[in-house]
Amino acid sequence: MNKIQAVIVDDELNARENLRYLLNAFCKEVEIVSEVANVDEATVAINKHKPQLVFLDIEMPRKNGFQLLDEFSEIDFQIIFITAYDMYAIKAFEVAAIDYLLKPIDIERLQEAVKKVKKSIKNTEFSKANLNVLKENKKALQKIAIPYKTDYVILDIDNVLCIEADRMYSVVYTKNNKKYMVAKKLSYYENLLCNKKDFVRLHRSWIVNINKIEVYSKKEKEVTLESDFKVPVSKSYKENFETLFYT
Repeated sequence: MNKIQAVIVDDELNARENLRYLLNAFCKEVEIVSEVANVDEATVAINKHKPQLVFLDIEMPRKNGFQLLDEFSEIDFQIIFITAYDMYAIKAFEVAAIDYLLKPIDIERLQEAVKKVKKSIKNTEFSKANLNVLKENKKALQKIAIPYKTDYVILDIDNVLCIEADRMYSVVYTKNNKKYMVAKKLSYYENLLCNKKDFVRLHRSWIVNINKIEVYSKKEKEVTLESDFKVPVSKSYKENFETLFYT
């Protein structure tokens, strides 16, 4: 079996040693070809070894992990980001469908991430597109990558009208009259989008883009979005919605 050649980039020696141990013990399909402590060393190691996978710490002195991406005109390797707990960072990875590991690293999450790399290692176009989503979202959430059929669709947040719950799935509606059935619960998108203040939950089955609301009818207990799309407003979510809508 051909092993996945990997480079570890982390400024903490203990972190590099721990990841090496976990990979050697639990992910034998990965071969570590280099371990480095900063972005400059990583650039040299990647150019030398041409790895298929880079484990990349984000929080490093002088240059952070994101800045490594700027050193290459073409990203022809998979990346698994490593980060300390930071809700915005996690959200950035989630919307970009990019894999990440939280410190301390969980063995099952590591194995799961490596399995994903094995499946997508030949699909560098997918990686480039999703890395671009991540880079664009570093300051503010602008795009989202959603799993659709066997691929991912990258949407501008501004193009999303609303999201509907459909049992264990969600349906994402866009302003160009397209919809995407996604194998994720509505609560996933509520956690992802609703603290952005552009999205609000109106009903146990609906989240809407508040910027796309054209009419709010208290009498009918519903909002009308662009394209004459109507969504109900339930009593339990009404107060929170009106607070956002009128401010």
